[in-house]
Amino acid sequence: MSQQKLEKDLDPYERKVLKLFNSKEQLKFGEIIMRLGLSANHGQRVLNSLQDKQLVVHGGGTRYMRPQES
Repeated sequence: MSQQKLEKDLDPYERKVLKLFNSKEQLKFGEIIMRLGLSANHGQRVLNSLQDKQLVVHGGGTRYMRPQES
């Protein structure tokens, strides 16, 4: 499935998280939930969903980033 089609099928919060990654390469968990106004539980669910879809990777600690293009 193409990256563009996959991103079109995301929920609004998942799209907002991906837009945040356009401005910064890496983001901390706290920064993501503060910028979007999410609770910690909701933010974790959104990030877990993006990880399952391989659109975001956990970089260790509290950092998240987009996967490297090969």
